[in-house]
Amino acid sequence: MNTKNAGPHLSIREKLTPAQRATPLRLTIDPGFVHHRKIQTVIGSLGMNSIDNAIKELPDSPDWVRNVRIDHIYTQALLLFCNQLGIRPLSDILTSETVHLFCSTEKVKPCHDIIDTERAISVWEPPFDYHKRVEFHYSTRNVVGDTLRLRLHQGTTISLVAQLYEVENEVIIFEPLVMGFPWLVSDSNNLDFGISWWGGSFFENFVEDFDEFSKVSDIPVPADSEPMKIISESAFKKCLAMILGDHAQIDWGGEVSDYFTSHLHLKGNRVKGAFLLKGPHNFKPMGLNHLGKNNDQIVRLSHEPADVLIVQHCHDILPPVRETLRAFAVQPSNPRRYCLIDGRDSLRLLYAYDMYKKALEITESENRV
Repeated sequence: MNTKNAGPHLSIREKLTPAQRATPLRLTIDPGFVHHRKIQTVIGSLGMNSIDNAIKELPDSPDWVRNVRIDHIYTQALLLFCNQLGIRPLSDILTSETVHLFCSTEKVKPCHDIIDTERAISVWEPPFDYHKRVEFHYSTRNVVGDTLRLRLHQGTTISLVAQLYEVENEVIIFEPLVMGFPWLVSDSNNLDFGISWWGGSFFENFVEDFDEFSKVSDIPVPADSEPMKIISESAFKKCLAMILGDHAQIDWGGEVSDYFTSHLHLKGNRVKGAFLLKGPHNFKPMGLNHLGKNNDQIVRLSHEPADVLIVQHCHDILPPVRETLRAFAVQPSNPRRYCLIDGRDSLRLLYAYDMYKKALEITESENRV
């Protein structure tokens, strides 16, 4: 396996090719914490029948090997349960406050007392401003992975499935069923890049990765996005639809995305894409304040039945927007791809398909009305 270009400090856009980024990979959890009793309660008798049958098929092995295998069986059964029931990520359920179970990958702050306490508390580090404190309470005896214990002590990114325990004033408490590190899995043994390096950043795609936008690779990155200042949001959407051979949908109050298409492909594989588009009305870098109260525009976007969630802006897009979009898109039970197209990439797209002049004409026509 070639890992010479991989590394956690390197850019996935610089070090992986569009074909590598389009590789069909599954996301799972490498469990270091499994609460068997709670999982049994949640998945019920049918789920436990599957677990029991899988355990019966295990070969004879040392106890420690058998216990690890059982933890993985419970974890996979729980992830399948979450997938089938459409369990949402933490950011989504905190916004809706309607369900009690979540499955997602999240950052937690250092838990300094995990080493010498029976009951630990890890505090959520949200990707966006959130008015309440979110805590994960768990028994340290169920933390069987030494690496997970150390990382929780230091603060880390973990994948977890957790259940609401209670709400106390401004504190929301969840109890984890499974915790561990996000882990990429491939059905192929012939990958030419080390997927283990990219567990924290995979599933992000870029405009040039899509077959319909591949000509963007031939266009140098502009010095700035200033020419997008005079291109309206609706003009960009209409040009986008022309490139894809679609018809631009008319905006209406109940929409959950600005543009939806089934005419996108990643290296020949058809994917459905939902776009959130932002024009030059507020021509400055996109922060979370661009996305409505409580980031509700990304919330609505995430509810589209899309394989790829795409945020486009006429200017730069700030890191908190990327982190928030990823939090809503990528979850172990149902990972989806996400893409951000900033002002310079928007320009490259229009230039690559000779659409900038057309976008300008549409904008000028709109201004005359």
